[in-house]
Amino acid sequence: MPIPINREETNLEVLARIAKAMARKYDCSLNIDYSNGNRRIEFIGDETDKALIAAEMDSLFDTGVSTK
Repeated sequence: MPIPINREETNLEVLARIAKAMARKYDCSLNIDYSNGNRRIEFIGDETDKALIAAEMDSLFDTGVSTK
């Protein structure tokens, strides 16, 4: 009887860890649930910090090269 194996893309796991670390920087937290094949993210903290965290994530990976 084969054992089912669930594989997560490791790039997403790395991005999730970076996002969690950035949220902690702003005294917020992210709960990311990967169960049942669904990704569910719960943000806990000041709602105004969401934009700051997203902008910092964006600037971290911005290479300045347009993809268009």
